[in-house]
Amino acid sequence: MKEISLRPLGLLKSEEKTYFALLKLGPSSAGIIARQTGLNRVSVYKALEKLSKSGLVTSVIKSNRKCYESCSPSSIKLLIKEKEDELSLLKNKIPEMTNLFQENNEGVKTKIYKEMKGAKTIWSSLLQEVKNGDEWLIIGAPKSADLFAGYFNEFNKERARKKVSLKIIYNSDAKDLREEREKQKLVSVRVMPKEYVTPASIEIVRDNVLIVLYEPEIIVFHMKDIHIAKSFKVYFDLLWKIGEIKRKP
Repeated sequence: MKEISLRPLGLLKSEEKTYFALLKLGPSSAGIIARQTGLNRVSVYKALEKLSKSGLVTSVIKSNRKCYESCSPSSIKLLIKEKEDELSLLKNKIPEMTNLFQENNEGVKTKIYKEMKGAKTIWSSLLQEVKNGDEWLIIGAPKSADLFAGYFNEFNKERARKKVSLKIIYNSDAKDLREEREKQKLVSVRVMPKEYVTPASIEIVRDNVLIVLYEPEIIVFHMKDIHIAKSFKVYFDLLWKIGEIKRKP
């Protein structure tokens, strides 16, 4: 039988091996279990103790020797239920934990995210934070942002679902990106004059400001402060007024 991982239930690899060995062998001594699993006896006894406490293993006396046997796999359902209850409780505590985090992290907060994974992390985090009616403002979106084309498509589906509007001022060289973005919901686009091209973009989301560098490497500078965000919003509004509205031919 192909072994299924029990580690999501908090068991170690040695405990997995011990449980599945007993499931296959039936009532067995610690020595037999050790030979079957390749574990030393100390590890086997520790595993048996943990499995017994978890209700997955019980001990029996057979031929005047102490043996161990696995309990019915249906007992795993009880562990799954306990784990689900614990996770549900933790999930309900997240708002309280978030408030505590915010109370103890006042003032301007800055973080740096690197590479594609880091950029996606902060974008996804802010996407969870925004609400119906919010705006996501972007200045100077460059052509090189097409590195994230697949991610942005899924990102924008979720953004539109949450009814968050997107306003982008593209670099003049990002024609393909602009045309693709204009097809999406709740999107307004303008284009910077040709003489103003930058490999970085600035994003304003609620009280967050992101400076995203796409070349020569991907780096995101994240600042969280309502006053800084308001200042960049003023710059955005100014550039929006002078940006060109590109009409489709």
